[in-house]
Amino acid sequence: MTQNKVHSSKSNSSSPTLRDPQNVLIILGILVVLLVTYLAYQASGFESVLLFWVGVLIGFALFHARFGFAAVYRQIVETGNTELLRAHMFMLGIATTLFGFILMFDISASPNMTEGALSPISIGLVIGAFIFGFGMEMGSGLAPASFYTAKGGRTALLCTLSGFLSGAVIGAYHFGFWNKTLPSIPKFSLAIDTGLGYVGAWGMQVAIFAMIIILSYLYKKRKKPRLLPALPTAVGWKRIIFGSWPLWVGALVLAVLNAAVFILQGEPWKLTAAFTLWGSKLLMNLGIDVTQWEYWVAEERIPALIEPVMMDSMSVLNFGVVLGTFLSLTLGGMIRFSKIAIHLAILAFVGGLLMGYGATISFGANIGAYFSGIASFSLHAWIWAAMAIMGVYAAYMVGKKPNLASK
Repeated sequence: MTQNKVHSSKSNSSSPTLRDPQNVLIILGILVVLLVTYLAYQASGFESVLLFWVGVLIGFALFHARFGFAAVYRQIVETGNTELLRAHMFMLGIATTLFGFILMFDISASPNMTEGALSPISIGLVIGAFIFGFGMEMGSGLAPASFYTAKGGRTALLCTLSGFLSGAVIGAYHFGFWNKTLPSIPKFSLAIDTGLGYVGAWGMQVAIFAMIIILSYLYKKRKKPRLLPALPTAVGWKRIIFGSWPLWVGALVLAVLNAAVFILQGEPWKLTAAFTLWGSKLLMNLGIDVTQWEYWVAEERIPALIEPVMMDSMSVLNFGVVLGTFLSLTLGGMIRFSKIAIHLAILAFVGGLLMGYGATISFGANIGAYFSGIASFSLHAWIWAAMAIMGVYAAYMVGKKPNLASK
């Protein structure tokens, strides 16, 4: 009887296996990738193709490392698990080092001036980051880990994505009020505006990352939170293509790929801006003039509205991210849709709406504001991260109240 119990516990702790590859969808995904590769080359040449394929690799890495940007906050608030937090600090440490070299020596393959992800410090930054965090906790299905836990498969994710697209466009419409009408402080670089230089700012940030890692280990020893759930994997070489990677591998790969993006296009990876562009282009096709919105004037991206979408490097990159993730999902047999309750669909949509709106008025989200922003030594990125975590915590406490009342 004891042996049976031991065997049972081992089985429960082992990682689940992936489903069979979805061959039809894989072929469809490959054809779309080849088509976009051709369109990117026709629009902007080999540099655009290279950027697109870096995006494909990013999508591949996000899936296989199960590297959740949204999940890191939720794990801390909901379960107290800090494993993802330590992986993030490692990723930020590598990215900060690479970005420091790129900025210090102006390393770029782009004719444009090298510019990090720096943004002003405004009311929109503070409020928007909080709204984003609240929406992320409320109904986000955008974290890679949710590919395995979301009710209704990818149905909830589609609701979240449609909400995010809508919120991003509304946020662009209100951008001027939050960031121009209300008081704001210009961009502030921890390297340039403090007099520390890139070496000094690098040392300061790395010290912060190291301190957070140490404190998280101490917290782990004291609280002993439950482990992250086991994720589908594979054995041997198949793990590279089909299975889950160690978190530190995902952190390293994503940091290097973001640096590659920085070199190729002269600015680091940003995601929300692409959604805002796609939604605004859709409105223009419906006859609505968005070129007068302060967002496009302030961000100096009016040409992106007028030119074909394949001329926009940010869009090409994120097409690659989406398609890379899609192909990875099909290889693991993870593309599936099913009926979900209407209240879950509404929750996912509203959560996405808040995320898109908050991200746009706060100059980005987990990628542009947090990942690329901190690696670019921008003060606004640290403020964004703090406010987003507060938003997650607020939504978590609001969600707990009905449960507490029922007890």
